Amino acid sequence: MKKLMFFTVLLLLSLVVVSPVLAGGKWVNSQKASFYKVYGCSSNVVSDDLSGGQVILVDPMGNVSMVVQGNVRGLNPLAKYDVWIRNLTGYTGPYITEYAPLGYFKLATITTDDEGNGSFHFNLRTDELPDGNYEIQVAINPYNNQGCTVVATQWPGIFISVKSE
Repeated sequence: MKKLMFFTVLLLLSLVVVSPVLAGGKWVNSQKASFYKVYGCSSNVVSDDLSGGQVILVDPMGNVSMVVQGNVRGLNPLAKYDVWIRNLTGYTGPYITEYAPLGYFKLATITTDDEGNGSFHFNLRTDELPDGNYEIQVAINPYNNQGCTVVATQWPGIFISVKSE
């Protein structure tokens, strides 16, 4: 019985040590960026006026290349907004739609609360985002209005590196 218990514990420990290697994870440098107001709808012209909220890009290791989580503040209450990420060249994961001229992918739709605040969270998987350097921007547009950004991170964007371990 003791031998069986010993081998079971040994097997579990070896799986814990080996599993990150088997997962084929990638490394992403973690970043945090604030949201700024956009006047005139263009994500190319982001103001210096903070809108409240931020985006955090983190590296969870394993099968997820990057976790994108964010919160926005001060938008219209109880309204729908689309979350877009710009410049994900080579991204093959799920998305709602894309705007190819600027390399934008709409990855989520959120609804704000009665104070105009909202949040989002999604994972970009290792097999959907190739190794490389990316200068990305996260933009928030009114629902189904891809031509009018209301808040965004600065552009030029947040620099991240995605690389295999």
